Amino acid sequence: MVRCHSFTGESLEFKETSRGNTDWEPSNGFRDMTYSVQVPINVFGILKPTGCKFLRIDNRLPMKDLYQFILEDCGGQKPVLILSVYGGAKYFTMTERLEKEFIKGVIDAATMADAWILTAGIDNGISKLVGEGISHYRLLQEYPNKVKCIGMTMWGTINEDTRLELKNASTNLLKPISERQIPDNAQEYNETIERNHTHCILFDSGRLNEYLSDSQRHRFVIEACKDTDNNHTCYAVTIIVGGDLSSLEVLQNDIEQKRPIVLIQGSGRLADVLAMLVEQTSNSDRNQHQNPSKQEIEQALRRFYPSVSNSDVSTAKRRIQKILQEENRYLLHVFSMNRDKNVVETIFKAILISIYFNKYIFSLINFYFIATKEKNKVEHDQKNKNEALEQEKRCRKDEDQLVDLTLEWNYFDGFLPILQAQQDEIMKIQNEIMNLENCFKKVRS
Repeated sequence: MVRCHSFTGESLEFKETSRGNTDWEPSNGFRDMTYSVQVPINVFGILKPTGCKFLRIDNRLPMKDLYQFILEDCGGQKPVLILSVYGGAKYFTMTERLEKEFIKGVIDAATMADAWILTAGIDNGISKLVGEGISHYRLLQEYPNKVKCIGMTMWGTINEDTRLELKNASTNLLKPISERQIPDNAQEYNETIERNHTHCILFDSGRLNEYLSDSQRHRFVIEACKDTDNNHTCYAVTIIVGGDLSSLEVLQNDIEQKRPIVLIQGSGRLADVLAMLVEQTSNSDRNQHQNPSKQEIEQALRRFYPSVSNSDVSTAKRRIQKILQEENRYLLHVFSMNRDKNVVETIFKAILISIYFNKYIFSLINFYFIATKEKNKVEHDQKNKNEALEQEKRCRKDEDQLVDLTLEWNYFDGFLPILQAQQDEIMKIQNEIMNLENCFKKVRS
């Protein structure tokens, strides 16, 4: 925006030419400390008639502050679940039946689990679909709880008319700042915000025509899940609908943080690329996986992105290889309209499986590590045995939490696999403890 923006009235270009400086050339780059100054937050308010609360903030604001701000606005009610719904801004291939099932599933999950929904916040693609779905169900009054839906986008992404509208809707904003800040012939995106969201956060970097990276969403989810005061637990799941190759950043961040991902098969583009590869490299029971080959990944990319350049395909191929590594597959779940019961069940199943793997299996591995160490170092037998038993207690506590969640979310089909796994692992642990005790007796005798 440095080419044509002063933020306080006339554009820089107009000011310089008015002074007779015909040689003035705008900078090709934006330097935060040179072209920006600290000012109070002055673009915020509520859009009528939808009640969407909007806020323009510095994109360098600590995410902890933003999370606490929204939490206070929600009456201090912490989210139990963060649903990140990301993907395509266009190129949708979803059938009407799939759209209805998807929206119903997302809103069911949000209301059942006291979730906050996160989207890109713009008025097209998946953000628009989610916003309109929330508006539809709000009008039907099918849900007693108001769905919290937070859109995150860039101030420089939306068009100047929208920026002016938000300024004019702001409280106590000075009139000069409410005037048009860029020339009529300036090239800019034609985006606006989706107004059925409960909150719209506009990050300002001082640049025009800049789409938001996944950094802000990623850090926001981390802050929400870090808030464990008063024994609170917040889970997170990401739903990918369609999407271009830039959405791979979202998946990479989620994989890094061990957050489960649901791919909506039949929504097109990236979701279908990954869904196809997951299905191709899994057995019929979807409990055994192998890494896809480079050729398989390239064939899938060429099928859904026929016009993408070779360099982009090569980059995407490397990123997909990392995402689909065998050790990450428990985090990736495909919803198929022709196979699965509904979207909400797939969401809860993805969360429960990730909790089980991240907590229970980790504890189990620790137990067997201790057990193996025990056999080799009998002199520390009682200490290590106590550690193993403590690990077992933690495993049981985690499983109890899973059972509580299945009840809270009405996901009764989640009961059986948890209880069955519990019985199987208890038998293994009991057998291991018996073997250790026999080992101790032999050594002592």
